[in-house]
Amino acid sequence: MSDQANIVVDPAELPTPRSFGKRLRHYRRDWSWRLRLRRLPRDPVPEGRADPQCPDFAVGAIAISRKYCDWCLSMIDTLRRAGEYSGPVYVVTNRPEMFAEADNVFPITVPYSRVRLISKSCKPMLFEWLPYRYVAYIDADVIVTAPIAAWYRRARERLARVAAPLLTYRAGNPLPDSFHGGLLFAEREAALPFLRRWLGMLRSGRYLSDQVALKRIATADAPAYYDDEGFIYLYKLVEGSPEGARTEPPTFVHVTDRMIQDHPPEELKAYLSDRLGVARLPEHFGPYQQGS
Repeated sequence: MSDQANIVVDPAELPTPRSFGKRLRHYRRDWSWRLRLRRLPRDPVPEGRADPQCPDFAVGAIAISRKYCDWCLSMIDTLRRAGEYSGPVYVVTNRPEMFAEADNVFPITVPYSRVRLISKSCKPMLFEWLPYRYVAYIDADVIVTAPIAAWYRRARERLARVAAPLLTYRAGNPLPDSFHGGLLFAEREAALPFLRRWLGMLRSGRYLSDQVALKRIATADAPAYYDDEGFIYLYKLVEGSPEGARTEPPTFVHVTDRMIQDHPPEELKAYLSDRLGVARLPEHFGPYQQGS
């Protein structure tokens, strides 16, 4: 894969921005949420115990609502078991009590919001809070299927070769050569200026998708793509697409909320358990539950 990172698109090629009225409503909701966030006590997050195989590194996730806390606990369990990762995990959540018994896992409490775009805005915010040089953000509905130490080394080597301090996997949505927002890797402090621009675009309410917002602010160099095939959507494995036709799944498998909602739960549970080796199966399948 070329070290020339991206194809910059004309904004006119992106999905139509939301109307001024919808953007204004989002701004008001986001401002209200931020006021509630400021009222919460905010102590520095603890450093936790580092994984000797992954020095200067932490994992972050977002779990807003009971459903996604449940899925996040399963993600963390696969990260520990198949991923063989013992280092710190930080979870931005409105349900910190669900992570109280998890070892070397530290909740960062935020207010609940039913607005998904507000939850997505926690992605760039997460990188502001963590005391590590390298940080990987992993979606709560991602399953880890292999040790991550080698992946971590490859990601650091990739950062050393490209101009961007932030890596994403290549995605086909909203346009070819877009960026998948479900697995980010960054040299944290160097990436903060770019992540703050992404946060500003998310808070503007201009687009409903965090991926579209990321594509809107991308430059010819940033973000850069990973140069491996370590990430795949679960539906491509289930449907036997050419990308999924491999002996072993890649390191990270993204289940996606669409599959959680639309796929028969028992069949999905069986696939996760029997094919991907998931020991802690989530209990919560189906639509996002407002207010939970």
